[in-house]
Amino acid sequence: MNQDLYEGMGLYQKFNHFSPSCVVRVPHSRLIPPIVVELGELVGLIYRSDKGQPGQAQAYIHFMQDPPRLVSNIAGTQLYIVGGSYRITKHGIEG
Repeated sequence: MNQDLYEGMGLYQKFNHFSPSCVVRVPHSRLIPPIVVELGELVGLIYRSDKGQPGQAQAYIHFMQDPPRLVSNIAGTQLYIVGGSYRITKHGIEG
C-alpha cells in the first residue's frame, strides 16, 4: 500500500474511532473542472456516520464557522466544496 492510503486509513480511524473494515476504490474525477458554477456558501453539513459505534450510524449536523463555497460542474452533475476553513480531527469536523 502507498503512503497516501495509510494516511487516509489513519484519518478514518481518527475520525471514526475504529479502523476501516475495508478499503474500496471509487472511480471519480481527481481534478475540479477549470470552470465551475457557484451555488452559494455551504453554511452547514448534515451527514450520517457510524463513528464511534460501528454499524450504528447516526446523523450529525455541523455548521461551518468560515463557510466554504458549494460549486458544481457546468453540467450540474457533480458538486464540489471549495475553500473555507475546517479540519477533520478525532473530534469530528472542526471549523
